[in-house]
Amino acid sequence: MIIDGSHGEGGGQILRSAVALSCILQREIVVENIRKGRKTPGLRNQHMHGIKLAARMCNADVHGLEVGSTRIAFSPGKMRGGRYEVDVGTAGSISLILQVAIPIAIASGDTVEIHVRGGTDVPFSPPVDYYLHVLFPLLGMHGAKIDGKVIQRGYYPEGGGQVYVRVEPSEMGEITINERGKLLGRRAYINLRRLPEDIARRMEGMLEGFDIIRDVANSGISRGCGIVLVNEYERTFIGGDALCRRGVRAEKVAKIALDALESEIRGNATVDRHMGDHLPVFAFIAGKAEYRVSEITNHARTNLWLVEKFGAKVNVDGRKIRVQAYM
Repeated sequence: MIIDGSHGEGGGQILRSAVALSCILQREIVVENIRKGRKTPGLRNQHMHGIKLAARMCNADVHGLEVGSTRIAFSPGKMRGGRYEVDVGTAGSISLILQVAIPIAIASGDTVEIHVRGGTDVPFSPPVDYYLHVLFPLLGMHGAKIDGKVIQRGYYPEGGGQVYVRVEPSEMGEITINERGKLLGRRAYINLRRLPEDIARRMEGMLEGFDIIRDVANSGISRGCGIVLVNEYERTFIGGDALCRRGVRAEKVAKIALDALESEIRGNATVDRHMGDHLPVFAFIAGKAEYRVSEITNHARTNLWLVEKFGAKVNVDGRKIRVQAYM
């Protein structure tokens, strides 16, 4: 199968999803025009680490895997469990490495342990707490057995973060989320390294009604802070997040995360827009994914186009998405 890597969002998302589906469905792929529209086209170091990990997890042969390459050929073998170590280097996103690895790990049917070094909370990628406290629990509601923890935080540009994830053999059922159900709790995960603790306290002051979970320490090689807010419902999890930036007050950072969460809730979504990006790939493991988002992002549209290329049936009715896909 030949995939146009410049389609839609045209960045690393389409590459990660295509490689994960190649492993899961045991289908050879060629991805062309990788990041064609970007200022610096082709593979970057971070993309290579994700593809290398996927190749190890499914015994794949890969051609064209070098920095700057705009074309790769990926030929998967049998998926396998085991322990995998990845060092992205500097502050490359740990979450984006997990984005390609987690679907493969679930589909493998074996125990998989992944230890990744890089950035836990960096721009232009989901914070790792979103994975630990929104994505993993939601997949757990549908049969996946995933656990993870932050060993150390890593921020841009130094990085130095470490995350451990363990996926146990599990069988996922259909991911059908047509309603949220009763609100069970609201939690705020605040992280901070090598900055005044008053920043965390000022963020907390903006978060009435949330249970606060603090990960605050004077350790690691990088400094920074961030926040992930989570609404837990009977049938789903919805998140909002913000990353601290130089010159932006702590109260403003908390307000950005609050506004992000509230926009999802007002939109009557059953999953947040970022979860809507992720779920099409997991439909191939679950058999079906059905949910409603507050907004269909470019990443989601690209993934929906891609899963159709792999044989899924996709229906979009307003903001309601349905994907039927079988391995």
